[in-house]
Amino acid sequence: MTVKKVERADGPRWQVYGRRDGQKVYVGTYESKREAQAADEDHRTTQRKIDRGELPPQVDTQRTFGAAVKQWLAMLKDTGSRSFDEYTGRVDLYLLPAFKETPLVEIRKNDVIQWRDQTVQRVSAATVNTTMGTLSALFTWCIGRDWLEHNPCHGVKRLKADSRVFPWLDSTEAITRLLAECPEHIRTVIAVLVGTGIRLDEALHLRWDDIDLEHRLITVHRGRRGRTTTGTTKSGKARRVPIFDSVLGVLKAMKLARGSSPLLWPGGYRRLRGRAPDRALSQTAVRDPFKLAVVRAGLPAALRLHDLRHTFASLFLVDGGDIFKLSRILGHNSVSITERTYAHLKPTAYAEDYGRVAFRMPADAKVLSLVK
Repeated sequence: MTVKKVERADGPRWQVYGRRDGQKVYVGTYESKREAQAADEDHRTTQRKIDRGELPPQVDTQRTFGAAVKQWLAMLKDTGSRSFDEYTGRVDLYLLPAFKETPLVEIRKNDVIQWRDQTVQRVSAATVNTTMGTLSALFTWCIGRDWLEHNPCHGVKRLKADSRVFPWLDSTEAITRLLAECPEHIRTVIAVLVGTGIRLDEALHLRWDDIDLEHRLITVHRGRRGRTTTGTTKSGKARRVPIFDSVLGVLKAMKLARGSSPLLWPGGYRRLRGRAPDRALSQTAVRDPFKLAVVRAGLPAALRLHDLRHTFASLFLVDGGDIFKLSRILGHNSVSITERTYAHLKPTAYAEDYGRVAFRMPADAKVLSLVK
């Protein structure tokens, strides 16, 4: 805790500050040093009792949403939660701007509803719903710590999500135009993403021993752990992805030019016992220049890196690819997921079957229109 003297026009004042969860918190301003020291000691005592569970969490008006969420995310990271990256992204983009400085115990159901209705004006209903799930998970964890008594998300209705139409590049010419505008250090990443359908974090954690150029297979089994080389895929299962013609040449050229790193795209170096670079390139280092390349290529500004996966799947089907094979390539747990997302992009799916189950109506048959 800190008692700080400040000079004002009407005389000196003493401000009291403390630290909680690694963050500086303001306690109050007092007219005398004695009052400030007494407030300092009272605050210390109160916080110790709250930490021991001797006082109800409502007393702790100094614990902000930002401080609570920081501790929650640290816990998820320490325990190796596969949701850490997703939760961190949603917190940074949608939750901290709205609630960061708000005392945790002052967030009510109406505040969540207001946040929901304002946020859906900027992003899709599906994004709002998944972020609300993240918010609810945080509040549930806080209840377990006796920081809250009730979850403000309970009783807040989820928004009705419309069927999503994913943006995608509908021609190989558009892909080539995009690649031409990409900086060299991400061009091969983008080519592999759009040419295999794997996810960004899966690609960035690929190692050369995952690449079998002879049998034209990529083994995907890492990712979703920040910038480390450990972890699993989203489904938790390893899968093998074929190396298509467009990607084969890219990977061969990369292998000829590779350095000492075991990673295809190393992003940092560890000067430890002479080891080669083993830190993956960060997602931000790919995402930011990609967005600029999209604009320069004259493509829709809403195009995301993940939409390259949709582009691969869509062009695969439009070009006559089998949806069951596509499901295995994408790593979906069920082909029904693939069908629900992409089958509508294959308008000629049944063209070769139109002549099946053939019969003829009798020549003199009449077709009646039944009306009520």
